[in-house]
Amino acid sequence: MAHGSHHHPHHHHHHSTPDGSDRNIGIAFWLNLIFAVIELIGGMWTQSLAIVSDALHDFGDALSLGLGYILQRISKRGPSENYSYGLRRLSLLSAVLSGVVISVGAIYILIEGYQRFFEPREPFGPGMAALAVVGIAVNGFSAWKLSRGHTQNEQMLKWHLIEDVLGWVAVLIGSGFIWVFNWKWMDPLLAMGISAFVLINVFRGLVKTVNLFLQANPNPEGLKLFRDQVEAMNNIEEVHDVHFWSLDGVRHVLSLHAVLIDLSKIETTKDDIRSLSHLLGDCHITIETESLDEHCKSDCEQSEPC
Repeated sequence: MAHGSHHHPHHHHHHSTPDGSDRNIGIAFWLNLIFAVIELIGGMWTQSLAIVSDALHDFGDALSLGLGYILQRISKRGPSENYSYGLRRLSLLSAVLSGVVISVGAIYILIEGYQRFFEPREPFGPGMAALAVVGIAVNGFSAWKLSRGHTQNEQMLKWHLIEDVLGWVAVLIGSGFIWVFNWKWMDPLLAMGISAFVLINVFRGLVKTVNLFLQANPNPEGLKLFRDQVEAMNNIEEVHDVHFWSLDGVRHVLSLHAVLIDLSKIETTKDDIRSLSHLLGDCHITIETESLDEHCKSDCEQSEPC
């Protein structure tokens, strides 16, 4: 094998402006924590066990948001001797932990709602409605802040707040029916429906996050388009040994071997390949070139075909 024609990998970064993810999570954390305290006091005032229980749930949300904030901050540290890609995958870890916490909370509310459906309570309706309006405003704003983010961590934490917003909508609607028609069963019924909706969406997010942890392809369609366009280049005979995975759902890693027809055009060909990487978003790219006589026999033939 012609080792002399083998070239060292070249790395290329697409730099982006800070996404403000930690700031978004920090704002959501403080809003959630402050409102949880207000909610606990309000629940005692209205004698509403539902609101007191939701206050405890919000303290759990605040804990998840706080953990998410810390891990998101740490994940922005740059590469080191021990972590050559940095610690961005901590953002995925936070997303998994948050998803588990949300799922446990949603299952608890499902069980609690089922039990309360047969043993309805009669809290102070007007007080519940007033707290619900504040809860919708606070959690709605926090959810909106996180929904503007792109990391998997933000998208998962967003469901904490969407769950709370929908829960307060249920409290608002339920308090109205309880107040006007004395339909005490409305509150647990709505709570169960909302918890089921949140649980389904969080499960989907968890599946996606776990797949990213397992280094699944974050953009199959984009990678296929990228590879087709690279293989259609005039100086490319073939592309093989392509690996594409994500650090945190936003920043990705791509490596490939390209067999060149004319080795004198290495740099130009590499530049052309890099220019196509916009199809895959923000990537760290490693390109290894080979001649027509060379076919990465050292690695590929010992395992599976490239």
